Amino acid sequence: MSIFDGLEDLLHVSRCTPGRVCAEIARIFNVKPTEVGLLWLEGDFLKFLYPVELQSAGSIPLSGSAVAARSASSRQAEIFNNFPRVPHHTIFEQIRINGTQPLNEMPDPIQKLMSAPILGDGGVVLGVIQVCRKGMTPGVAGSDFTEDDLELLRRAARRLAMLMPEIEYGVDGKQPPQMLRFQRSYEPESKPKRAS
Repeated sequence: MSIFDGLEDLLHVSRCTPGRVCAEIARIFNVKPTEVGLLWLEGDFLKFLYPVELQSAGSIPLSGSAVAARSASSRQAEIFNNFPRVPHHTIFEQIRINGTQPLNEMPDPIQKLMSAPILGDGGVVLGVIQVCRKGMTPGVAGSDFTEDDLELLRRAARRLAMLMPEIEYGVDGKQPPQMLRFQRSYEPESKPKRAS
């Protein structure tokens, strides 16, 4: 039994949402679903598919210095176990994610982060998957990510690229669904029909 069995099963359902995908990634890494981010490349910008609350916060230009942009541009996965020291914009961290904190508190900052590109056929960048640990201090956030964790994230990113035929996104189905077509890394060859 593979650690990815749940992810593969989930990705074969026809109405798979980014939230369900990220919940499964969160299970694999033993983090909260709100500590997983899924970004999709549209033109020269990365846009959040999950968490949903970040969709309206804007997009990340590939030419920028954001970690997600760097992952997409370099096509490399990276670990940042001292994320507060990494130059980054904190706008996405300041947005309250679906009741994760009481209203009178600021959201916990990201202390540790892994980021990996989702690559399709020929190394085409489809998006970025990120897993983080949040907390007021590094100790509260939890243990450091390891090279084994990063390899696991690379494998998850490959599964996302290969197995996601389509993903439906919206806010709990309350808006008309928009469909995203993921490029498969393989397509089964269809045999030509014989004339009878």
